[in-house]
Amino acid sequence: MPSKNRLQTGSRIICAFNSYFHLSSISQMKLTIEKDYDGMSLRAARQVIDLVKSNPDALICIAAGDTPKLTCELIANLAKKENVAFNKCYFVSLDEWVGIPPENEGSCQYFLRTWLFKPLKISDDQVHLFNAMSKDLEKECAGMDKIIREKGGIDLIIVGVGRNGHIGFNEPGIRFEEYSHVVDLDETTQSVGQKYFREETKLTQGITLGLQHLMEAKKAILIANGIKKADVMKETIEGEIHTGMPASIMRKHTNAEIIIDEEAASKLTSAHEIQ
Repeated sequence: MPSKNRLQTGSRIICAFNSYFHLSSISQMKLTIEKDYDGMSLRAARQVIDLVKSNPDALICIAAGDTPKLTCELIANLAKKENVAFNKCYFVSLDEWVGIPPENEGSCQYFLRTWLFKPLKISDDQVHLFNAMSKDLEKECAGMDKIIREKGGIDLIIVGVGRNGHIGFNEPGIRFEEYSHVVDLDETTQSVGQKYFREETKLTQGITLGLQHLMEAKKAILIANGIKKADVMKETIEGEIHTGMPASIMRKHTNAEIIIDEEAASKLTSAHEIQ
């Protein structure tokens, strides 16, 4: 079992997990439990701002969806308040629904342009996004991998987690060693994904960065909030590390942090609970 070291800081406890794998491979993951969604979002946003201050040319990947929405808003607000320029950094997309055009309000690209790129005045030449309408999706994957490789890897990746444990569209059972790829979507993902669309939409495949991209990122952050994520966070943090729970790979990263609110942490063992 992993050893846990608790550090109380303000209204939260930060837990450092030292997990041992195979022979001498050691990974450290930090768990931060914030009081609520606002606190979780602010902590994630602050790390983006601090990164761009120290590394203006950073390569960043931020997930689309309900969970990171406030994080994106706060990044824009903090950037304006602290006069942080994003004109030299570069963004890549985490994933996209195959067959959904970018102008569709349910697309990941629409989300990123609306809540992140437009407020930060990010130009088109600062982003590389999956074209989910392409007739050659394998070429799309290769192109994304090439961009990331040429830019020296992702400096910071912020992801959410699905109720089935997926990260991006890396569904349960996916190989940890995958780079960008096309995937058949789990029934849970197809069902939950309908909330992003005005009408029922066929969602059968996704195109996504692979978990190997996550592992090679210089820093990886996973954010989750609400009681609906309590079960998956318990398994992610306290269960076995296996492909059936893709999010569990966070515990093998050399520089990872999971940031969750009290509700998402509510089913963790007492060792993690805020006192």
